[in-house]
Amino acid sequence: MIGYLEGTVQARLADGVVVLTPGGVGYQVRLPAPVLARVAQDAGASVKLFISTVVRADDISLFGFDGPDGKALFELLNTVSGIGPKLALALLSSMSPGDAVGAIVAQDVALLASVPGIGKKTAARVCLELAEKLKQRPLGASGSAAGISVLGAIGGIQAELLSALTNLGFPEKDVLVVLRRLPPGQAPFADQLKQALAWLGRS
Repeated sequence: MIGYLEGTVQARLADGVVVLTPGGVGYQVRLPAPVLARVAQDAGASVKLFISTVVRADDISLFGFDGPDGKALFELLNTVSGIGPKLALALLSSMSPGDAVGAIVAQDVALLASVPGIGKKTAARVCLELAEKLKQRPLGASGSAAGISVLGAIGGIQAELLSALTNLGFPEKDVLVVLRRLPPGQAPFADQLKQALAWLGRS
């Protein structure tokens, strides 16, 4: 199985790239849209990708990610009935691995169902099968310490907010929904806590 590739972008495809390795072998790799936008700007650009190899009776496909978290979440999504590589890739094209983990743990079916191809029933199944797994253990390629957990997925001040708000008695799933609504930036902890409390008080 191919798990990692380094090389240069030999060609850009509609849904991926051809990676030319130093040994002269070109591998066709499908990528989530954000990764494709980052790595396929120029032919000849250096690229490093974590690879998930999907083997079927009539096909072997490579799916590439720019970190171990994307690869690990892609592979975990593929364990869910009704989610194959195509839908897993669509999900990771619509949101980052951290945002996807947050949505699954918060059981935000509506957000997941907004991804093209994923209906409400499939989104609910993803939450049902993966929410507890993502709470209990980090993601990462082959046990890599670079995995993501619920806290790691949001990180920084938001991890502190999650801890503070759950200690105040608010359900974790409600807190995660609110944290995703906070605007990005470096607002002080106290200001973000005040805003989160206001939203939680209305929920």
